[in-house]
Order: sequence, then C-alpha cells, then structure tokens
Amino acid sequence: MSDTEITFSSGDVSLHGSLRVPVSIKGPVPAVLLLAGSGPTDRNGDSALLPGPIGTLRHLADVLEDNGFASLRYDKLGSGVTGLGPYDVEDVAGLGFSTFIDAATEAVTVLAGQRGVDAERVYVVGHSEGALIALALAQNDERIKGLALLEPLAVRLLDLLTAQIDAQLDAVVAAKQLPVQIADELRLALTGAVESLRADGTLPGDLPEPLRNAGLVPANAKALAEEDDLDPRMLAAQIRGGMPVLTSVSAKDIQVRIEDVDALDSALVHTALTSLRMSRTNHVLKDVGDQQSTGADYVADLPYSDEFTDGFVAWLKSL
Repeated sequence: MSDTEITFSSGDVSLHGSLRVPVSIKGPVPAVLLLAGSGPTDRNGDSALLPGPIGTLRHLADVLEDNGFASLRYDKLGSGVTGLGPYDVEDVAGLGFSTFIDAATEAVTVLAGQRGVDAERVYVVGHSEGALIALALAQNDERIKGLALLEPLAVRLLDLLTAQIDAQLDAVVAAKQLPVQIADELRLALTGAVESLRADGTLPGDLPEPLRNAGLVPANAKALAEEDDLDPRMLAAQIRGGMPVLTSVSAKDIQVRIEDVDALDSALVHTALTSLRMSRTNHVLKDVGDQQSTGADYVADLPYSDEFTDGFVAWLKSL
C-alpha cells in the first residue's frame, strides 16, 4: 500500500493529500475521490478533536486498491498538513461551506487527470458530512459516474443538530443531572439560534455555553447556514437517473438515524440504488459487535466492519 503525496489548489488554499494508483493492473483504472466527515478530519479520517487515530478513509483507500481502484483523499481546510492555509483563525468566519465544495470539485479534476486513471470512470465516496458534499458535487458534474454515501448526513444540518441536542438533554434530565427548567431554556435558545441562522445567517454571541460547545458560535455561522441550506433529500432527487448509488447505515451508528437514511433512499429511487443496512458497525465503520457505541469506540483498537466491507466490495464489483 503506497501513497504518493500530492498538492493541489482551491482558491487561495493549497490542499495536501494522498494519491494511490494500483500498479499491478495494466491500463487505466477506475478512481474514487474520498471525502471526510465534519470538523477537523484529515485525509485518513482522523479527527484533531479525538485522542487517537480512526483511519476510516485510509481503510477505504486500502479496500479500493485491493479491488483495482485508484483513490485520492486529502486534508481539507482546517485539518492535517493543509491546516488553515493562508488564513488566520479570525478569518474563518468569512469562509462558508462552499469552500469545502469548491475544494472537492478541484479534487475531482486532479484525480481525473492522473496518469493511470480512467477519466470516464470517476466516483465519489463521502463519509458522514462528506456524503453531503458528494451529493452537491454530483448535481452538475457529469464526470462523476457514481456515489457512495456512507453513514450520510441525510437531513438538513440544523435539523440533525436539533435532534441530537434534544436527545442529549432528554438523557441528562432522565438521569437527574440537569433540571427540566434549564433543559427547556436550552431548547428555547436552540430554537432561536436555528431561526436566526435560517433567517439571515447570523448567531448571537451570548448563547448558553452548552450550545456554544456544540459549535453554535458566530465564527461558524456562515458555514452552518450554507450547509443547512443544502437539503440532502432535495439534492438526492436531482441526481441523474440510473446513476449507481450506495447508501450505508447501521443500527449502532449514534450520529445517523436509519429512518433518515431510509427517507434519503426514497429520494434516490430513480437511481441504481444499493442500500446497505448493518447491525454491528459504528459511525466510523468499525465493528463494535454486541456493544453499544458511545463515541469512545471510534479510536478504540477495533477491526473495521466486515459487514460494511463485504457490502462495499460487492457494490464496487457491480460498477
């Protein structure tokens, strides 16, 4: 497994990544652009917010190489070697979610132009938030011949964030760790924050600390509002008819709900859709067995899920 370091530009940012092209296969090979999930998540799927490696995207690159596919994965802005590029921390508020879509668009061009890659067989595999970027890319780019949406963001971002915070509040109230009155105040503040973002793309600076800790701060407002404007189901409904699409979701995923991905599938009914449903796989595609996922298992020394890998390989072979 040998990666070639690669650098490409998007706007003022130089993005650093890893290109892998199988050398044991003669002739041009199909290729996949791998897109990471939210936050400071790098080319390998490792997050600067967690205390150890995860490796989801590196694992996908391994599986792709084993099955004759080239791949490109990169450190998006805010992660890995790319870091903040030419920007200072205070500049981040001026950058929207379109920054990440633009970078991925450039990455498709870079991948399609590589020696040994068949430019007529370029696919995009997005994990978590990366699946939303994949859907956005496929709207107008006919170079993209198929999509895999792995543990995808399947509803509007602020709807998902609201559901997650509501569930957390329910849990701490039930455990008598938070008074009902304070939980209700947080829910009211959250509703106001969502309304503000959707009305004019702004956030007040005095939101309660738990909401600020969830990323609802003015510096993130533009990116949050732009991402929330992208409804995954509406984007899915506009994907070209007959395009090969894979969706995956697991009962053990604590970040994505099966019913949301089922609804996304309904919007993809006009595509050549494969739905992979799993029972032992966590959000980062590791096998947690009969245990419940807590998030701590993301960095645990667990095997990657065979139920995912087997389904993913079967889809690759169908392309």
